[in-house]
Amino acid sequence: METKYNKRILFVGMPDMAIVCLSKLVAEGFNIVGVVPPHISENTYGLMCNFTKSLKLPLITYDRKLDEIDFLHKIRQLNADIAVVCSYNKKLPSELLKSVKGGFVNCHPSLLPDYRGGNPYSNVLINDEKVTGITLHFMDENFDTGNIIAQKQVPVENKETMGTLFNRMNYMCAEFLAEFLKQYEQNQNIVSYPQPEGEFKKAPAIDSRNMKNFIDWNKDAAYIERFIRALNPFVTAMTNFRGIFVKIYTADYSDKKIKESPGTICSVKDTIGVATGSGILYIKSLQFGSYMISDVKSFIEKFKPKAGEKFGS
Repeated sequence: METKYNKRILFVGMPDMAIVCLSKLVAEGFNIVGVVPPHISENTYGLMCNFTKSLKLPLITYDRKLDEIDFLHKIRQLNADIAVVCSYNKKLPSELLKSVKGGFVNCHPSLLPDYRGGNPYSNVLINDEKVTGITLHFMDENFDTGNIIAQKQVPVENKETMGTLFNRMNYMCAEFLAEFLKQYEQNQNIVSYPQPEGEFKKAPAIDSRNMKNFIDWNKDAAYIERFIRALNPFVTAMTNFRGIFVKIYTADYSDKKIKESPGTICSVKDTIGVATGSGILYIKSLQFGSYMISDVKSFIEKFKPKAGEKFGS
């Protein structure tokens, strides 16, 4: 596709954000002179490489580390004016950061300094935030700590899931990044300011490797319902039932007081009501081991759960 802009841009990223943003920049006519995909060990490496090739853009890869002499030489030869980063799971070493004269600008899906880390989406929802946002910032050798260039607030919608927020933010990041690069085309003097020092809300990874995606039935029902939405669909909230792992995708809740202990089934009708630390969680859709993914009615018909049985035991 013919370029409309002159500034030479190095693009660094991982799907899905990288694909959405790169598509936008190419469609807008930005001059992408090279694309750095994730490391070959990442399961998204092939997808990012094939997508880059489909756009007929130069692919710049590295063998083991981002400060390899050959890789740095290839980056310097591009003579890029600026680099943009859209989702990347490795810290950029100082030699790489110095290899592009305009620096590396990251598009982070939170209002920094809050929610630094790999999973702002889930942590924002778990904490019941009403507003989140996008931050463009210069990168340094740490994650999400560089000088802020611009921010944009984004409302958190009712019953938002990790998936819906992720998708909305990807497209908003693409728009925000394109706006910034159009301004950069006219004026290379980027105004930025340092992030404040102190303790802020964090965005750690949540997955089955650290058991952080397992439901704590001692929490209140409202929290557990948010937790389920916050992990749907990429991570998924887990528990167990009859010795089988269960993934819960959607649920409702009530604040009704009950006497049953947390995790105990207290009602089985059109849904399964499970006692929590405070209130009842009503399961709507779930996956029972490798047997089935279904709405709760199909699960009830097939497995006939009974009041008094327990989840998470």
